Amino acid sequence: MDPAGPMHGSPSTPGAARAGRRRAGARDLLAPGAESRWGWLASLGTSPIRLTAENVAVSMSVRWLGGMIVRGRFTDVEGMIHLPTSDDDTMAVTVEIRADSVRTGISLRDRHLRGPLFLDAAHHRAITFRGGDAMRLPTHIAVPGSLTIRGITRTEELRCSIGEMDSRRDLVADVTLDRRAYNVGVPRGLRRLDPLFMVIGDDVRIAIRVAL
Repeated sequence: MDPAGPMHGSPSTPGAARAGRRRAGARDLLAPGAESRWGWLASLGTSPIRLTAENVAVSMSVRWLGGMIVRGRFTDVEGMIHLPTSDDDTMAVTVEIRADSVRTGISLRDRHLRGPLFLDAAHHRAITFRGGDAMRLPTHIAVPGSLTIRGITRTEELRCSIGEMDSRRDLVADVTLDRRAYNVGVPRGLRRLDPLFMVIGDDVRIAIRVAL
């Protein structure tokens, strides 16, 4: 799946107008005549899906030194997917990730990521996403919502799909974030000249896989 960037702007901006037209078009797709508005989610059922470290994998990747890719994962995840039970109902997603559960395979790097210049896990324990109003688009399911990292909240959009692998169904999602927008790895003063920070890419891709 291609990463999707954040959605910003007031209704008066061209970007917001395009987003409004896309939302309207998506809702038209969800109402094909007499069929259920949420029929395209029928394969997920109607019971809430509880998210735990046992059925959810959250990974991240970011470019380093221009070409190398640094990969990691978060091991402590919880949340809930509320599935609509009627045409008047809505879908809602809540995900909470422990910031200090980041693992990259190198303990020193993990300590840096948990530290005050990156995720600052001591003061901002959780990374949270709260979204809803799922929209079916031609290439994916879009779930916009509020993402909070380091106490900074911005609107982001998860790009989701339902896939099958080895007779198992998975719900997969991804989003590409601008780490600087969340003040992650953005030093102040003379530390801005530290090459450690200059070689880190700005875009961080987050991928989520939920075993159904």
